[in-house]
Amino acid sequence: MRKPMKKLAIKSFKGASILALAGFLSKILAALYRFPYQNLVGDQGFYAFQQVYPFYSIITTLSLIALPNFLSSLIHASEQPKEETHQFFQLSLILSILSFILLSLLCQPIARLMGQEKLAGPLLMACLPLLLVPFLSLYRGRAQAKQDMVTTATSQVIEQLVRVVLIICAALMFTRLSTNVYTISFLAMLGSFIGGLVALIYLMISSPFKFQGLFTNLTALKPKGQIIQKFGLSSLVFTFFMVYMLILQMIDVFFVKNALMYLPQIKTSNQAEILKGIYDRGQPFLQLGLVFTTSILTDSLPKLTKAGRISKKIWNNVTYLAIALTVGLVILLPEMNDVLFKSHEHVLSLQIFVCQIPIISMIQLYHHDLFLAGKNKVSGLILLSGLGFKVLSVYPLTVLHGLNGAALSSLISLILVLIFYSLYSKKFPRQLYHLRFWLAILLMVAVVMIGNHFFIVNGRSLKLLKLMILSGLGATTFFKVFRMKPKDFLN
Repeated sequence: MRKPMKKLAIKSFKGASILALAGFLSKILAALYRFPYQNLVGDQGFYAFQQVYPFYSIITTLSLIALPNFLSSLIHASEQPKEETHQFFQLSLILSILSFILLSLLCQPIARLMGQEKLAGPLLMACLPLLLVPFLSLYRGRAQAKQDMVTTATSQVIEQLVRVVLIICAALMFTRLSTNVYTISFLAMLGSFIGGLVALIYLMISSPFKFQGLFTNLTALKPKGQIIQKFGLSSLVFTFFMVYMLILQMIDVFFVKNALMYLPQIKTSNQAEILKGIYDRGQPFLQLGLVFTTSILTDSLPKLTKAGRISKKIWNNVTYLAIALTVGLVILLPEMNDVLFKSHEHVLSLQIFVCQIPIISMIQLYHHDLFLAGKNKVSGLILLSGLGFKVLSVYPLTVLHGLNGAALSSLISLILVLIFYSLYSKKFPRQLYHLRFWLAILLMVAVVMIGNHFFIVNGRSLKLLKLMILSGLGATTFFKVFRMKPKDFLN
């Protein structure tokens, strides 16, 4: 009995590592394509895309992580896996269709609440992937239940590659065929839908699963109610956490542009949209910073589940790396903003924005710690408190302080969440007391700032090379002084 169990455990670890690698590649792609996209469509075009992006991203998170994980668990725990799989699919299909119809009817009012009616078309296209959710979740969930993570991982990378290529193609069309940023945003979202469709075709081809009997007992309500009950609080909080940062973005979508209209220097809606587009530049920087710390935690999840706790080493690695990355980003952001976005504007708001990286990274640690301890209700309430503060603070802070205020509203909300987590857990991040770590940070800052002062170049290519050299020097200094190697963070 031990040998099959051992093989299953090894297969599970390998599968989780494959999914983590696919997630890492997808997140890198999701962050990097935004730089050329903004360069091609400008800040207003970037605004038109980012305003509807959270809707699309929440939908894809459901079909990529939340629902497949739930279905996989459902299959393993069920005495009638086939029947419950069918009921899960039917329930998700009904809810997806109803949600799409509702959002389609509300596209115009939602766009008005965002402050721009022309966003109705892109918003409708951003919601279209809802129709793919039941099918993608079904195939991915069944594959994961069989410990076949390669299929899910491959579909994830295919989906991301196709959508990135089509989004850049849409942006290229902007420079040649159209000057309407909302049309380009519509086409970019269409590219995202096609990416999901291609991923679904791949899953259908690579899976022996047939649709025979899938719609049996479609009108039966009792078994569907049982599926909802089995979803439970833990799955609900898990899903809530997965989309938490996207909900924060969505709050910005409804409040920031409208609040910017009250700034004395803003005379037209176009000016406010351009300013919001500048604010949205913070997202790819934030994603790039988080992708490394999140990958450390994601890769460790199978071991965490087995151990029932987060090890001291993981706490150390995530916290140290997140702070070091953020400090480096804050110092180099003026240069990076110029090289990647051809602009020096509103750097301070972007620097405030990226300060979320270590806070989010530590929140992830606390959340997973409570999740493993079964404290889901408390975790959910703490997360809700952060959203409550964000909703109440973003509009007045943006009216008073512009983009700096908008960025502060997110940062303060997350700091409050972190404080509540640490107070409840009675676990303060001891890593912050490590004197050698702060010495390494100070020397890294000194090396980068001195190098930046004396290494003067012109032209974007040379400035990009300069950034790479300074980043390398800063990282080398940090690791040498801190007496750690980069690979130590991944073991």
